[in-house]
Amino acid sequence: MDEASVIPPIIWQTIEPVMTDVDTEIIWAVFGNPLHPTGPFRECFGKFSHRWKRWHIDARTVGISDKQQIKEWAEDHEEDSYFFMTRVRGEFPSAGALQFIDTDSVEQAMVREPQSLPNDPLVIGVDVARFGDDASVIYARRGMDARSIAPIIIRKTGTDRLEDLLLQFCTEHTVDVIFIDGSGAGGAVADHLANRHNLPVEDIQFGSKALNATNQVRYAQRRSEMWGNMKDALKYLAIPNNSELRDQLIGPEYDYNLRGELQLEKKSDMKRRGLASPDIADALALTFARPVFPRQYDDMGRGKVESDYDPIQRFEDELKGRIQTSPRYYAPGYARLLNDYE
Repeated sequence: MDEASVIPPIIWQTIEPVMTDVDTEIIWAVFGNPLHPTGPFRECFGKFSHRWKRWHIDARTVGISDKQQIKEWAEDHEEDSYFFMTRVRGEFPSAGALQFIDTDSVEQAMVREPQSLPNDPLVIGVDVARFGDDASVIYARRGMDARSIAPIIIRKTGTDRLEDLLLQFCTEHTVDVIFIDGSGAGGAVADHLANRHNLPVEDIQFGSKALNATNQVRYAQRRSEMWGNMKDALKYLAIPNNSELRDQLIGPEYDYNLRGELQLEKKSDMKRRGLASPDIADALALTFARPVFPRQYDDMGRGKVESDYDPIQRFEDELKGRIQTSPRYYAPGYARLLNDYE
């Protein structure tokens, strides 16, 4: 197999059964520039590296390579640039030319120690399967800890089972908000949980208009925006060391529409490229549908903090001292503040 980086996964899957013939000497050789950080050729040097004999060849060490041409490329491109890594050094890039989330960021998040504060909100993302091999996923995240509570993955079951698992989860944990992919079958799940069980559910339509409230990047639709928020959070996030989640996070590519808005690759387009539906990653992305602020401590069982420190009293005492020195300037503002406070 030559130019192995661009051979579709379905071709690899078609060839592999040849390996079951025990009476034939089989030599399977693949060659090519390491153009993509995902796919079967990449995994020959990744999770399946123990099954292959591998060589990386730097073009600068090859006798027949055009050293003058390589020198010109070195002047035009950085040593760690995508072009120079894949075309000269023979190394896989950390991100493809159109890959939305780079591999390095995901792998760093997989080994990062999870950290969360006691008052960090517990946010749930629910991706509801529609058909076939897709999975329904319940993903819980507390602050930047997306590892301590393992995602719940269910396949080939109805929405009733999914609702039961969500109800059970909410009886065992104090959940602040549940974001559900409301398109398709997810809409009924969101309605049942909100109306019949009074859970804090928000229906998120993947194809709806992006909020674009705080992002510098303009996104074409809500799903792209949530993935963008998740990508930004990966600098601090801790996720499970799970190869399926890893592949789903680094799988999608992106493009820009005519309005200059970033749009993430559709699930259907990923399947045409031979990639699995990113159900787990979508559920995690749903936890970033919008900012959820830390809940306040109260007397209702979530925790209570007792302290002699009174920030309002300290503010009033300080302001009273200033009034005594400059009453005409401070008095009106002080009176208004006290009225608002009361």
